[in-house]
Amino acid sequence: MQVLKEFLTHNWLTKLVSLALATMLWIAISGQANSEIGMSIPLEYRNIPSQMEVVGGATNAVEVRLRGSSTLIREISPNDVSAMLDLSGVRPGEKIVQLTYQNVRVPFGVEVVRVSPSQVRLSLEHTVSKTVPVAVQVDGEPAPGFEIDGISATPASVEVEGPESKMRGIETMPTAVINVDDRETPFTGPVDLDLPDPMLRLHYLAPVDVRINIRPINSEGRRRGSK
Repeated sequence: MQVLKEFLTHNWLTKLVSLALATMLWIAISGQANSEIGMSIPLEYRNIPSQMEVVGGATNAVEVRLRGSSTLIREISPNDVSAMLDLSGVRPGEKIVQLTYQNVRVPFGVEVVRVSPSQVRLSLEHTVSKTVPVAVQVDGEPAPGFEIDGISATPASVEVEGPESKMRGIETMPTAVINVDDRETPFTGPVDLDLPDPMLRLHYLAPVDVRINIRPINSEGRRRGSK
């Protein structure tokens, strides 16, 4: 009781004024005609467990229906509203999570009437990382009488990471295709890496330096090629 008494009496005038202002604001807002508005806002996934990520057709945005006084509704914008899904403690696998008004934050005096979709289906997977060799992709044939005599890339391998299901089968990291049709001289230059899936990420972001040696076919080359 003593603690409650001290809470009520400490700065009592400030608390009384604040209560009066809040009451007046509420009366002013509630006395106005109500309006509704719909808007699309991003859905934020928070507290994703370490070394896990959301994959598949996860919902990126939700439609919310808001109700409030005409004054508030006219002034509200998507920047004033946020939708959040807390994934702390969620284990890997397929999940169906319900969305309600509790997942949406709105300004004081605004009511969340509806959230659509009302549930989100998502999948969480472990993040996997590994180092794989760079595979230089070549298209075409050198000019008649010439041949490719070696291909190299610097760096020769790169680290790639992504969801576990997307990393299965990733044994090499291909480059963009290099056309050598009718070339008679070596090719040297930077070439971008071509990620086979948009959910994969590279630790090495710069293009790799590729060299393709092209030389005339001599008698020794013919004998070697005929074997």
